[in-house]
Amino acid sequence: MKNLRQPESGFSWFYQRFLNNHITILLLNIFLLLLVVNEIVQNAGLLDPIWKFASITMPAIVVAGILFYVLDPFVHLMERRLHLRQGLAITIAMLIAVGVIVLIFLNLIPFLAKQAAGAVSTLPQFANDMLAKLNHLNQQHHWISNSNLNDVNQRVTTYFSKRGLNLLTGTLTSIGNVVTTVSDWVITIITAPLVLFFMLKDGTRFPHYVSQVVPTAYRERFMVMLDQMNVKVSSYVRGQLTVALCVLIIFTTGYSIIGLRYALLIGLLAGPLNLIPYFGSAIALIPALIIGAITSPSMLLGVVIVYLIEWVLETQVLSPLIMGNSLAMHPITIVFVLLAAGKMFGLMGVIFGVPGFAVLKVLVTTAFQWYQEYSALYPDVFPPEDKLGEP
Repeated sequence: MKNLRQPESGFSWFYQRFLNNHITILLLNIFLLLLVVNEIVQNAGLLDPIWKFASITMPAIVVAGILFYVLDPFVHLMERRLHLRQGLAITIAMLIAVGVIVLIFLNLIPFLAKQAAGAVSTLPQFANDMLAKLNHLNQQHHWISNSNLNDVNQRVTTYFSKRGLNLLTGTLTSIGNVVTTVSDWVITIITAPLVLFFMLKDGTRFPHYVSQVVPTAYRERFMVMLDQMNVKVSSYVRGQLTVALCVLIIFTTGYSIIGLRYALLIGLLAGPLNLIPYFGSAIALIPALIIGAITSPSMLLGVVIVYLIEWVLETQVLSPLIMGNSLAMHPITIVFVLLAAGKMFGLMGVIFGVPGFAVLKVLVTTAFQWYQEYSALYPDVFPPEDKLGEP
């Protein structure tokens, strides 16, 4: 890009050095952008209807989006191999998904609820067993006095007794929140299948529809950016769900082999928690370690061995084979993203922070590449039309 024509006046030096300077123009654009962001923040109340609309529709969109990335390959497979029409393939895939979900709720949920209630009811007994072991160790090593130890015993027993009672009766004391939550789930359950159907039907045409509002000169780059976002998010969602399912099976099988109590409950807890990169499996290890320590030293050792086997399989086999390096993000970057997203958005930020950052990274990278080509601050980078004209 050539500089603007310099005026023939005494201010030509000032014009060239300051007004007609690319750095000055960049700083001015950044300043104007910050002014716009500040005005939006100052008048955030005007966006309340948008936030309310998003809070209502976003759960259904997120659920439909996750199911879309799971079912879309099966729909295309049925279209190619079985030569089914798109509508019929989508209907079959959705019916299979609904059937699997219904079977899980009808068969697995009651069993898990029974195990969870049993685990909660045994919390006081677990606390007593742990305190008995601590008493035995204290008698051998004399860490604290008997009076202090009795006080700790009483406090811990009281805490777990009250906590177990609160966990069993908490739902009855928060009936208002339960009604609100149920209504939100009903809206999501009704809306998500409709959104999912149209995602499966028009998902491939969606980028074309969106690109119509983009200027023609930037449309091709915009389509490439959407394709990159879709590839990263789809590979991450499918990979994470597959790895989480494998982790669930490994933990459940391993804990069942060593005879750990509530093996299925802990395994089913470890699977969804594994959706949190790096920290999920470690969090799921805590209840297994507690139960193993209370049971026996050999059981505690078995829990550690099962966790080490799972960690090796996940980090050395499953994640490289299934996930690869689809996000092209350094592990330290992922850790910082998890910390920041968890602080700002809670559990949802921890779960969706990494794919959200991947999408944001594609957007920022595309914008920076465009700026490199048209700002003239990077002479080794040429606009697309200049590249086409090169011999």
